[in-house]
Amino acid sequence: MFLLITMLEQVEQLERAIRRLRDFGIPEPWVVRARSAAAALSAEVPVFAGLRSLALGADEDRLVLLSLLPQSAEEIERLVNRVQLEMDADEPPMGRLIALPVVSAPLFRRE
Repeated sequence: MFLLITMLEQVEQLERAIRRLRDFGIPEPWVVRARSAAAALSAEVPVFAGLRSLALGADEDRLVLLSLLPQSAEEIERLVNRVQLEMDADEPPMGRLIALPVVSAPLFRRE
């Protein structure tokens, strides 16, 4: 099992990104709104002396999409490469895609 992580560069690309993932057979992702460390720290920086301008643009939210996939490592590698090529072809590029192996307990369902 693999955790597929899609990091979007533009928040307004969410619908397009989800549609693209579906087209490649990737199930509905969980969407997580995220902030960079610079954005989180910029909220703590005093307003005086223009220090906040050092973190200009850091307050923008980012989106992270998470999906679990049961495929083999070879299948995941091919999938990630194909989807990343599509994302890189956008102008500007949509974002970055990575996959991590997941160790999880089996699901025990009551009947």
